[in-house]
Amino acid sequence: MPRVPQEHTDARRRQILDAARRCFAANGFHATSMQDLLGAMGISAGAFYRYFSGKDELITAIAEETIARSAEDLARYFAQEPLPPLPELLSGVPSAPIAPMLDDETQDVLLQIWSESMRSPRLRASIQVGFTRLLGLLTELMGRYRDRGELPPDADLAACARAVVGLIQGYVLQRSVFDLDDPAPFSDGLRTLLTPRPPA
Repeated sequence: MPRVPQEHTDARRRQILDAARRCFAANGFHATSMQDLLGAMGISAGAFYRYFSGKDELITAIAEETIARSAEDLARYFAQEPLPPLPELLSGVPSAPIAPMLDDETQDVLLQIWSESMRSPRLRASIQVGFTRLLGLLTELMGRYRDRGELPPDADLAACARAVVGLIQGYVLQRSVFDLDDPAPFSDGLRTLLTPRPPA
């Protein structure tokens, strides 16, 4: 039997992942059946199982890819030079770095990943690599802000990093649930909260 070129294998796997993302974004992980997936992919069950052992492995692959891409987008934003003041950096989060995460498909898949990872130790472990990388980057970044006096000398840098991640997750959740399409009010609120004011 002739060997299938790697380019063909990669392209078919990409086709499967993209079709599955669309299905999961529209209907959720659990409400999407294998028949739904196969119909969207336009392939037979036999062809599917040459690439994935089942639906759970497919979900894990999509979760890993989605979290990794999101972490890369955020890493690029937080690596900007020269380093802006902390209020400016954080108030810019809802618009600049997470814009790729806010298309409807990616946003819906992200929310499902976070929800499902609460119930699935396997899924939670699979996305830990991207999450840990992002926390490490943010912890280092918080250290730079501490060193230039924008955070207290005894600041818990890891806790600050987790708070920034919580800010991002909270905005994505509010945008989805409460239709916050305009990031400006959220950014303005952050800037107001984070910018020191002299005592009255």
